[in-house]
Amino acid sequence: METPSSLDRILRNTTIITFLLALALLIPYSLVSYYCVLAIGLVPAFFSAVLSLVSLNASFRQRWMFVYIDAFLAVFLFSILVPFWVLTAHEGWSTPSGVVMLGTYGSVPLMMDFCIHGFFVLRYVFGICRTFSFTRTCRNCHTHIGARIVPSITRVSAEKSRHSRESEALYQPLDGPKYDDEERVSSEADTLYRPSLDTLSSTETVVKLI
Repeated sequence: METPSSLDRILRNTTIITFLLALALLIPYSLVSYYCVLAIGLVPAFFSAVLSLVSLNASFRQRWMFVYIDAFLAVFLFSILVPFWVLTAHEGWSTPSGVVMLGTYGSVPLMMDFCIHGFFVLRYVFGICRTFSFTRTCRNCHTHIGARIVPSITRVSAEKSRHSRESEALYQPLDGPKYDDEERVSSEADTLYRPSLDTLSSTETVVKLI
């Protein structure tokens, strides 16, 4: 079972704190400015806090679902922040400075949530991209192996050279002098057991007399 790392715990706990800050800042801002666009950001901020509580639970097994929820919350927060920035830039001159400052401070927790969810999504995407890379990492020595790089292992090469030497010793052709010795022995055997012409003629004479 996969447990969240220390970095994941810190970021998830941060979303809980940012929800409390957004709740304390955005409600007064929406009451004073009569703009409810930024107050809608409390909805994804609330779900971010709930997601953090669920993700910190070590008994939860389906952690792959967090990536899709993070992506949805990041898009949701971005769709709220962009209209707020546009309205603030367009009508900020007619709004009291205290109200603009309150709304700006209230948008900071939402921006932090957006960055945190975006971090989790991008980390997952980069992790998938590494699996399709041409570079591999050895699990034993942790060295990067490219597409055209063949790792050389001393033990395997030594075994290969030993087997090659044994095969050369087994299938090494016979030397020339050995062939000469065999020819000499065969010629001597033919000389020893080959009958001469005198022997053949005397044998024929004996046969005729018989």
